Amino acid sequence: MKHVAPEAFPDDRMHRHFYYAKALAKLGSETTLMPDGTFGVRRRFGPTAVLWLPAPREVPVLRGRRGVTILQAPDRDMDRALRRSGAIPVLTPQSHAVLDISLSQDKREAGFAQKWRNRLNRARRSDLQVTHAPFPRDLDHWLLRREAEQRKARGYRALPSGFAIAWPQTRLFTAYAEGQPVAAMLFLLHAPGASYHMGWSGTTGRACSAHNLLLAEAAEWLHRRGHARLDLGTLQPRRAPGLAHFKLGSGAQVETSGHAWIHSRATSLLGCLIA
Repeated sequence: MKHVAPEAFPDDRMHRHFYYAKALAKLGSETTLMPDGTFGVRRRFGPTAVLWLPAPREVPVLRGRRGVTILQAPDRDMDRALRRSGAIPVLTPQSHAVLDISLSQDKREAGFAQKWRNRLNRARRSDLQVTHAPFPRDLDHWLLRREAEQRKARGYRALPSGFAIAWPQTRLFTAYAEGQPVAAMLFLLHAPGASYHMGWSGTTGRACSAHNLLLAEAAEWLHRRGHARLDLGTLQPRRAPGLAHFKLGSGAQVETSGHAWIHSRATSLLGCLIA
């Protein structure tokens, strides 16, 4: 496999990469290219047109725009600009755990928390076998079924199963014990970045700290192919403290976005009245 050429792509964030638009289009969404090079998703709810901007680089021109615009500000600078635009914040900022995989393996492992390192060493001493390959284009894949059961049991939301199949480049890392899968982690590739998408671990996998081993192996594989950034997803320390500790224990740093905003003629008028 050839190494990634980072300069061939405009951004390493999943929501700004053109693969994101391709995946949504395959699932039936109407995507549109925005002036700043990012993508918007158009939907219509009865007479109301809605434009969703998941990761704009620049503040879009909102005044005079028809319909409803929903956008996620990437940082506080855009938050400040949007406050002057007539938009209204509707969701608080999100924090993501992001792992720098441009570093060598030695430097990455130096960033492990001690408990995380101990669990990884235990997994390396176990009899687990790790394999990896592109994710099969199969809606009945065992990981999708296990993850759906897990989601129902834990009560969290996720993208539809078809999203992983629609994504152009993927890598599935699976840990086996006695020939049976005991844990798995699926990554979406969007060079020069990558994102953790879903995972599962059974009783044996948890006992062996299989996810520590899978993440360490995936980070090294991605590093060797020129990827520089691995987004491990949102941090929810109150709702999922164990998962947050796992992500941060890997050496990941916290990146915080701005608010989610909504704009329409009504919100613009309300903003003028409040001002």
